[in-house]
Amino acid sequence: MTTSSKISEDRILEIYIEAKRRMDLWLSHSTFDEMTAMGSKLRFDMALGLHGGYPFEKPKWMNNKAFNDFITESEFDTSEYQEIINQLFEQAEEKN
Repeated sequence: MTTSSKISEDRILEIYIEAKRRMDLWLSHSTFDEMTAMGSKLRFDMALGLHGGYPFEKPKWMNNKAFNDFITESEFDTSEYQEIINQLFEQAEEKN
């Protein structure tokens, strides 16, 4: 499912920083299990809302602009993006 297109190192860092900011914001307002619907990596990715924005009704604490679309579909479809999500998911799970 991943493509061969690459993301520049600078863009990878931007995506990581934004994803970590969103993860930290989530975890400051809820538990890992609430954020991930009991440990789902797919739900974790959706909660970050990097591709397409946050897809559900936003909790009151969530700033309307804090979870808007941040990456393109081509960035979403790369192994670099999946590595970022995997790394942050593991970090969040360890804090649980």
